[in-house]
Amino acid sequence: MKNKISALGQYLVKETGKNFNFKMIKPDGYYKGVLFSYGIDDYLVSSDRVELLGTIELISMKTARDYPAKLVRRYTHSKFERIGKKKEDSIVVNGVKYFIIKL
Repeated sequence: MKNKISALGQYLVKETGKNFNFKMIKPDGYYKGVLFSYGIDDYLVSSDRVELLGTIELISMKTARDYPAKLVRRYTHSKFERIGKKKEDSIVVNGVKYFIIKL
């Protein structure tokens, strides 16, 4: 998971052109190891494209009844409903290609 956080951090540095504290990237509790948050933005990060596509399919299939009551509002947000239409970016870190989708 540290590698994914590092890849996301380097992607954000490349996109913004500014350095920041990598500790501000928070892993998600429900979709562990794939969904990360930085500020108000959420990112799907994976080195395995099949895992990424499987997570996208899983998120798009779930409804409000599938989530715990406290998390319904977060995971039924419109950005998760349009997840299949988002653009996929990639970055190579230490010889491993990571696929990143900004929600």
